[in-house]
Amino acid sequence: MLGWELPPFFAGGVGMVCYHLTKALCDHGVDVTYVMPFGPRMICSGYMKIMVADHLFPKLRFKLKEVETLIGAYTTPESYGEDYQKYLASLSSKDRSKSLYGPNVFQEAQLFARKVRLIAFNEDFDVIHAHDHWTFPAAIAAKKASGKPLIVHVHITEFDKTGGTGVNQRVYDMEREGMHAADLVIVVSNFVKQRLMNNYGVPEEKIRVVHNAAEMMDETADHDASKIKETDKIVLFIGRITLQKGPDYFVEAARKVLEKDQNVKFIMAGTGDMLPRMIERVAEIGIANKFIFPGFVSRDEVAKLNKIADVFVMPSVSEPFGLVPLEAMWQETPAIISRQSGVSEVLNHVLKVDFWDVNDIAAKTLALLHYRSLHQQIKQHGALEVRNMTWEGPAQKCMDIYKELAGNR
Repeated sequence: MLGWELPPFFAGGVGMVCYHLTKALCDHGVDVTYVMPFGPRMICSGYMKIMVADHLFPKLRFKLKEVETLIGAYTTPESYGEDYQKYLASLSSKDRSKSLYGPNVFQEAQLFARKVRLIAFNEDFDVIHAHDHWTFPAAIAAKKASGKPLIVHVHITEFDKTGGTGVNQRVYDMEREGMHAADLVIVVSNFVKQRLMNNYGVPEEKIRVVHNAAEMMDETADHDASKIKETDKIVLFIGRITLQKGPDYFVEAARKVLEKDQNVKFIMAGTGDMLPRMIERVAEIGIANKFIFPGFVSRDEVAKLNKIADVFVMPSVSEPFGLVPLEAMWQETPAIISRQSGVSEVLNHVLKVDFWDVNDIAAKTLALLHYRSLHQQIKQHGALEVRNMTWEGPAQKCMDIYKELAGNR
């Protein structure tokens, strides 16, 4: 299995899925070797073998000093370039000519591919399972070196990251090459399946849908919001503040909620390129005193915010799956989710909206805030629903796919 990250060291959304999926696979008797490009030298797992390519083949790059990887769960070529310039600035002029990282993320992907090719020659395995398009060149190299079947797991596409407004051609080409080189493609929703068929030309018979499951949340998490709760109820948004996540629709819906009920506070937690614009917008329309922007929040802080919220809203423009409402529902917070999301395919005890319909978002937010019986029903049934969405199901589906490929061979 190939991935960029693995909690607790790097904990993006794809990394969390890899962690829970590998754990469930190993619980079912699957032997997993997880290969990642970077990580702590002493990284280990109690249930699977972990290989960090950078430590196995140090001569394939100049090793100057230990730094955190510049590549994360949702790295774009643009964000990588910014991080790379900051990294270079931290080096002496002498060391700069032997930089640890390549000048762009595409070079990092190709370097990882060279190392994985060598690993594939020496490891004993039956199937290659690759997560995230940055691992696709490595996955293709492993397939060529070993002759073993390849599965690529698509969690998000370039079209989803931009809200369908355009793509980085090199990223698109990397995604498409991996999908077409694979023997089978796993997607996290029918929403993504349709995207692959329409925008990448992947045949329907080659695609398998494996929905994600819910992560157990810390039920002991506690947050003192008593001062706010004396007068106001809380509506929560958690996610990257980017076009894809629909933060502007959350703000416009908040404006309409406040026209009907002034005793509501809105929390928009996260960072992203649209955050400054959202702060300016709430000031412009005169509701800045009703908004809280805590910035980036840790896993523990997410649990605490979910605990104090009265309503959770995910108005995503294009969401391949969407784990955040599951986390809120686990904490017994009623959720409103976009119909333009993969998770809407598997959830019943939520209220669903079109991301662009701010009137509907506002109306359903007010309904959950004001109608106690509706609030209690969505809260209780929603919590029960997500607690039954365990990782055993996705793991079993992946095992069936492995057996399907092994049988064909």
